[in-house]
Amino acid sequence: MTRSLPVALLSLLAALALVVAACGGSDDEASSTTDVNELLTQTFTGSKEVKSGNLELSVELEAKGGESELDGPVSLRLTGPFQAQDGGKLPEFDLEASFEGAGQSIQAGATSTGEKGFLSFQGTDYVVQDQIFQQFKAGFEQARKQATDGEEPQSFASLGMDPRKWLTSPKNAGEAKVGDADTIKITGGVDVAKLLDDVNAALGKASSLGLQGAGEVPEKLTDAQRQQVIEAVKDPRVEIYTGAEDKILRRMVVNLGVEDSDSGTSGTVAFDVAITDLNEDQDIAEPADAKPFDELLGQLGGLGALGGAAAGGGSSEPSGGGSAADLDAYSECLTDAGEDVAKARECAELLAG
Repeated sequence: MTRSLPVALLSLLAALALVVAACGGSDDEASSTTDVNELLTQTFTGSKEVKSGNLELSVELEAKGGESELDGPVSLRLTGPFQAQDGGKLPEFDLEASFEGAGQSIQAGATSTGEKGFLSFQGTDYVVQDQIFQQFKAGFEQARKQATDGEEPQSFASLGMDPRKWLTSPKNAGEAKVGDADTIKITGGVDVAKLLDDVNAALGKASSLGLQGAGEVPEKLTDAQRQQVIEAVKDPRVEIYTGAEDKILRRMVVNLGVEDSDSGTSGTVAFDVAITDLNEDQDIAEPADAKPFDELLGQLGGLGALGGAAAGGGSSEPSGGGSAADLDAYSECLTDAGEDVAKARECAELLAG
């Protein structure tokens, strides 16, 4: 798990930067009496830029009974500021991730100043080698350009995601705060089958974008997986918080129960993602006293999945430890490859021995 954590962070940030864009179609201020369907349409259609903010994402899982091997709850958190750059360039960000559960406690993070990249692991910062960061940056910007056809920004609909299709019995639940922002809270249930249709569309889109790490993500759920999820999910509930003035999504909360009759396992899942300080300037600086990148590679057993990420999202993963000489050869190979993703992927073979 620790071996794949850096690429998971970078991949999530790339996907976030492609998708976190915005939604909203009206500047008329909403209230507790605004029609809920009008609110949903204004929130999930149209386009308004989300240029910066603070991301707060958490996933909480608790399982019990049956064959569950979880010892207590499991939680995953991702927090920190981000700031978009003009021209579709890699955004600046400083995100920290933590994993707690199953007897493990892992802290990690990723920082980009736009020109330099850093990873943190268990409280220590490391500067990413320039060639590797520049290759990751070029891969992100190429994927973004292909995904948007040069137009900004993306929306939920561009990934095939439209909550209006699967939200059931929506209700305007009145005014609420997300950070300092005035929002309108929308509540409802979930048609799981229709949600999974959207999930399949999003998986296919992510695969077609060639995002870093996308090779580890399936292109769609199988029919068996889809049916298993439909049967297991119980009483799913959603909360959506949209800006009262701008109709930009500020927060989404999903809570659901899970029951597996075959194993006798049951549990709960809670997902919460929010953006605060929307479109306010964010101060993103280089970490002080960052250590050389090869020290991190030594802890994680070589470049591993990160090599695949830097090479543009291929599914191959070097298995070797990555000596200093190998790393130098790999870096030179990346430099020679430039923005040619196919050639960059071949560079990973230099670390396979």
